[in-house]
Amino acid sequence: MYRISVIPGDGIGPVVTRQAVKIVEELASTVGFGVEFVEAPAGDRVAAETGEALPRDSLKKITTSDACLKGPVGETARDVIVFLRQRLDLYANIRPFKTYRGVKTHWSGVDFVIVRENTEDMYKGVEDVGRDHAVSLLVITRFGTARIARVALNMANERRRKVTIVHKANVLSSYKFFRDVALEVLSQGGVAVEEMYVDNAAYQMIVNPTIFDVILTPNMFGDILSDLAAGITGSIGLAGSANVGENMGVFEPVHGSAPSLTPDYANPIATILSASYMLGWLGMSRRDERLSRVSKAIERAVETVLDEGRVLTPDLGGSAKGSEVSNAILNKALNHLNME
Repeated sequence: MYRISVIPGDGIGPVVTRQAVKIVEELASTVGFGVEFVEAPAGDRVAAETGEALPRDSLKKITTSDACLKGPVGETARDVIVFLRQRLDLYANIRPFKTYRGVKTHWSGVDFVIVRENTEDMYKGVEDVGRDHAVSLLVITRFGTARIARVALNMANERRRKVTIVHKANVLSSYKFFRDVALEVLSQGGVAVEEMYVDNAAYQMIVNPTIFDVILTPNMFGDILSDLAAGITGSIGLAGSANVGENMGVFEPVHGSAPSLTPDYANPIATILSASYMLGWLGMSRRDERLSRVSKAIERAVETVLDEGRVLTPDLGGSAKGSEVSNAILNKALNHLNME
């Protein structure tokens, strides 16, 4: 039995997380493993009701679970996900991006992943703010950079064997240090390595995104480039992500809570893909092939639904409700599993 904590989140969060949970429950039953979902409320609404964005009881549920599926939160993101990344040492933020035949974009054949250091840089939170000044300390360590570079190296060896280090070494010595340490690690791995200033990386991502395979970034640059990448591939509603450490993972969509969006028409795919990444990580770390099978079935199902382009939410140019999309994905995933 796997115990999964769930942060429903704010805005569209409760709706899209519920749809992802339903898919996992159905497929887990089909393949034959047990899963228990435990709600761990956190976010803006919880803060308004209790005075805490992440109550102690919710934190306990998260830390005692096998993994956490998190919906988007609003203004309390720093107190929820940034806190969890630091508290649980979730040092690797992995964000895949690809294009699909049925989703209208200016590009085809895009398939890259941003591997973002997740606990250092400006987001370390070492700050001093006074009446007439504000100072934030940019923290880069050899330990933190080396371990995220190893994640990028391992991922590149499973893909097309290329890593692009993104930095701003021509302006800040801290980012030069990040680049140099990353180069030390990557030079030992037999993959092609290139480096790119972050402003050029943003430009190249717009004009020629197919050149990228694995993009290795410090914390803040990875955050910003992820939203740019989501625009290239058609919608931020397709962008799922993993925050993982040695023993724990929190999986979440890249997008926010979208409070102005009608929840019934919100795109659930980013959260569904995040749930798939969660199962894949659990399957690998627990050496349980059943979870890996379900993870692959979900990703194939998402690809099939998007390539067909018949059941799409409004952000992708369609008119379907999120529940219709999630049901289509569930049915495709069941078909994939039955055909194995």
